[in-house]
Amino acid sequence: MPLLQAVRSDGTLDDISEEQLYRYTRNRWLHVRLLHIILASLLTPHRYNESVQLGERYLKFDFQQLLKAAVSAVSNEGARYCTRVLKCREGLNNKAYILTMDNGSELFAKLPNPIAGPAFYTTASEVATRQFLRDALNIPTPRIIAWCADRNNPVGAEYILEEKAPGRPLGSLWYQWPMHYRLDIIRQIVDIEQKLAATTFTKSGCIYFKGDVPANLSSDLEVPTGVQIHSSVLEPFEIGPLVSSELWHGKRAGMNLHRGPYNEPLEFVEAMAANEKLYITTHARPRMNYHRSLTKSELPDEVLDLLNRYLCLSPAMVPPLGTVDTHSPTLWHPDLHLDNVFVDPDSKKITPSVKPFFYQCGVARMFLCPWTIANENTIPKLPDNYDTLEADERKKIEGDHKTEASYVFYKGLTCRENPRHWAALRLQQQGLEVRTQPSRLVVRVWEDHDVFFLRRALLEIIGQWENLCPDAGPCPVSFTEQELKLHEIEEDSLSDAAEIMRLFRDNWGLPADGMVEPSRFDEIRTAVDELRDSFIAGAEEDAEKAAKIWPYQDQDTDG
Repeated sequence: MPLLQAVRSDGTLDDISEEQLYRYTRNRWLHVRLLHIILASLLTPHRYNESVQLGERYLKFDFQQLLKAAVSAVSNEGARYCTRVLKCREGLNNKAYILTMDNGSELFAKLPNPIAGPAFYTTASEVATRQFLRDALNIPTPRIIAWCADRNNPVGAEYILEEKAPGRPLGSLWYQWPMHYRLDIIRQIVDIEQKLAATTFTKSGCIYFKGDVPANLSSDLEVPTGVQIHSSVLEPFEIGPLVSSELWHGKRAGMNLHRGPYNEPLEFVEAMAANEKLYITTHARPRMNYHRSLTKSELPDEVLDLLNRYLCLSPAMVPPLGTVDTHSPTLWHPDLHLDNVFVDPDSKKITPSVKPFFYQCGVARMFLCPWTIANENTIPKLPDNYDTLEADERKKIEGDHKTEASYVFYKGLTCRENPRHWAALRLQQQGLEVRTQPSRLVVRVWEDHDVFFLRRALLEIIGQWENLCPDAGPCPVSFTEQELKLHEIEEDSLSDAAEIMRLFRDNWGLPADGMVEPSRFDEIRTAVDELRDSFIAGAEEDAEKAAKIWPYQDQDTDG
């Protein structure tokens, strides 16, 4: 039996049992009832019930068979057995282990949790996409040595075995590095993004190997005329359904939803609503929405009516064509952050879903600045009195300065080196979110209790219809005075809950999804319970409503 260990939050190692290999242990959840809270900084996409969250991230598999597959994959290098299994710090969607062999070689094993996405397609698409990045775009990704997308194998789970990326996660180095090292990394990221932005496709979806997706759900992977990729490089691949977990979760997995490929951005936007209409018609039942009423149910028919209005407004959800193409489907990394970029600490080299470009591009999360910068066109300077300040104050100012400088340098380099990405970022500065917010909110709108927020997003479009669609004539959708009054009542109630969540965010660092480190769980839960009692008592005659709208309480994920 190999040594079993896990990486703790502080980077140290713990010996663990085999059972702990299968469980999710990085965080715990306080039960959160509220969803897309009115505060923009508190947006979050799901309801949170700890037992459900942990269950969706529990993955039991045949551990010995995984080791056997790994040894077999590298036996030609002299490996005979595995001596250590290191469970890496967990992401929300995958289990990850570093397997050390008796000859010193190492393998990285990745197994998707049940919540990661659709069976088979999630793994098959990842493997094909990474092969495409290596072969077509010469973007370095760790070499995959063995994989299986069919969980009906001896391991009992889908898995990917790949060479261990050399280096360390960038997050372990970023905050200690001087500025010139950061700038080197930013140049490499922008270079990769330029290669991605320069490669467009004719349809949106996910990349697969040919034969992995039924013919009625796939098309040949094609690029427009002018994109410099030889047809022989494209030949092994096809474009098929999106693997976004929200399109496959729960009862959706067995439904005939339109998950792609999509020919045009408008087809994608409209498909998101059509999918919801089918789900709500089939599965939704009347339920209580206590932010709106303590006695009257929220009806599925009301949401179906809202979705019909969404479809009438859908032309406003796609920005007009500009001089630079921001519409063509483009392969992009949706969540680039410090923990999923590996670098060689000596050479500083990186070892690293096709949708309409305007819909998914943005500033890489690792370079975002959480506050407003006075002048985004000039890299800021340290204050004149910097050298006279106390050490702690200098440290904070230097950290803030590096954050601002990284953001400004990234945007400036993108403007100069990647004009297509820059054009899409400019759309965001010009209010692109008003157009794209409805199609983001509409997915799982019933299950996630996001009806209010979708309605609010549609009201934004109605209010700006003439600017968004200047040649389309009068806005085809309106809301009655009674509908607007009910919307206002719900908004006031949600604002109260948002204030509570802001309080816990600012004072306890509790994010809107209720996810906390296990070591702080009891402390924060006690604070939540104490404030809940005060909140209900202070509501006096509205105590019943206060108890029902309190955001941190046990809830099922389906509604």
